[in-house]
Amino acid sequence: MKAAVFHAPGTITCDTVDDPVIQDANDIILRVTSTAICGSNLNMYSGGIPQARSMVMGQFMGIAEESSA
Repeated sequence: MKAAVFHAPGTITCDTVDDPVIQDANDIILRVTSTAICGSNLNMYSGGIPQARSMVMGQFMGIAEESSA
């Protein structure tokens, strides 16, 4: 799947990442219908909050496709 991935301050790319899997009893698989970068993510983007590794960014809204229950 495609995701917005933060790599370093000022660097976000659209990367192919692994499809999600259910790992915990509280997990769901969400088909994303809308997404945005949260204002707090701007602190990472500007370098104000250091990140040790690359990470998928954003806030998501969508339809639950699969759950562990």
